[in-house]
Amino acid sequence: MKKITVKSYAKINLSIDVGKAQPNGFHDVDMIMQQLAFHDDVEISFEANADSPNQDNSGIESDRGKPWEKFQIKLTTNRVYLPTDERNLAYRAAELMINRFGEKKNGGKIIISIFKRIPVGAGMAGGSGNGAAVVHGINALWKLKLSLAQICDICEELGSDVPFCALGQAKMNKKLPAPVGNDKMAASCVRARGRGTEMKKLRGISKAVVIAKPNFSVSTAEVYANIDDAVVDRRPNNDRLETMLNEKSSDIYEEFINVLENYTLKAYPAVGVLKSKMEKYNPRVCLMSGSGPTVFAVFDDMNDAMMLSNALRKEGYESYWTYTAR
Repeated sequence: MKKITVKSYAKINLSIDVGKAQPNGFHDVDMIMQQLAFHDDVEISFEANADSPNQDNSGIESDRGKPWEKFQIKLTTNRVYLPTDERNLAYRAAELMINRFGEKKNGGKIIISIFKRIPVGAGMAGGSGNGAAVVHGINALWKLKLSLAQICDICEELGSDVPFCALGQAKMNKKLPAPVGNDKMAASCVRARGRGTEMKKLRGISKAVVIAKPNFSVSTAEVYANIDDAVVDRRPNNDRLETMLNEKSSDIYEEFINVLENYTLKAYPAVGVLKSKMEKYNPRVCLMSGSGPTVFAVFDDMNDAMMLSNALRKEGYESYWTYTAR
């Protein structure tokens, strides 16, 4: 195998609760993440060096200390404003895989091409998913035969959302090789705790979804830095929501609560304006995803979702209709 394309799925948060900041600066979270069918396409290919081990190839030298372990990474995207170097999580994922497993190869070029659909800086794990896709792709191309648990451990080094993205990609990308492709850990909905990497597989929902984003982004670090001082009116009961999801209860939506709204909607009133516009179309629930600024609405009928999404586009919002992944 010389090339593989991995679908990199967006996520929404059905609920988020956040504890106080820990001494290390991170907040403990308790949240339920749901994967969507909406996705980027991440193509990964590898061109192995035919050179002798002593050939001085330009590129990235593995930090394992063997000078012949030289690689190049080339990353391109369809969004000209996205970085194509180590500022991009997909690039850093390739670096991480080189440093972990490059000694098994005689160097070469890793080529990554990302076709973006997921809004950038939207709180939907678009970048995190791209990073997870590169880990999956290199695992497949190099025939490393890593388990899904091993892949999640690697992804945890890249960010808190990345392991969930890896689970969801394993669930939906049927062409990923064994043992990943048939791993029972694969999941499109999980309850995540701690730093977001302690995950429990849940049933999830099967609904039409509208996602919409204002023409600005919100810093996740800013939101978490200020959430401790925000007044939180109500917190989700995630124990109850977990049970209701697994039992397919019709009353689940009352527990769809994102405590981060208590900061973002006040600091960025335009997010609240967008949410109010979407609520006028009577969705089952309307909620900010992650730290924002993306807002999602859940519908039983895809036609209703399409109607709202088209109306929001006419008003200048970036909006898409999709469905949850099961």
